[in-house]
Amino acid sequence: RPIPRKFYRVAYQRFEEAEVLFEAGYYIGAVYLAGYAIECILKTLILEATPEQDHAAVEAEFRGQRAHDYEWLRHRYVQTRAPGWPADISQALTFVGTWETSLRYTPGVGDRHDASRFLAEAHKIVAWADSRI
Repeated sequence: RPIPRKFYRVAYQRFEEAEVLFEAGYYIGAVYLAGYAIECILKTLILEATPEQDHAAVEAEFRGQRAHDYEWLRHRYVQTRAPGWPADISQALTFVGTWETSLRYTPGVGDRHDASRFLAEAHKIVAWADSRI
């Protein structure tokens, strides 16, 4: 299953990069990449819950602005009829939903406390998703 595996590998790579940036004091970059990791792990879940013969078509849905929208990805996951979100994961997804791709245009290093919470919630989401794959 090469398509879901690609998104899975990217999710973990971006999350590792986010942690490196956080430790180096680049908090906005850390949040941005952790958000991207969440996006990729959600796409992995969607693909894993989709018959393999439909992977290319589903991957094509991941193009455009909506593919960066956690709410759209949550809805798309529910459409696969996979088991629902536990309450803590749903809350974590709501919290990280405050992230926007426009963050990449914000100057400065950001706030350590906010980034720490974001990365903690991202870690929770990625770990839960990983347990489902």
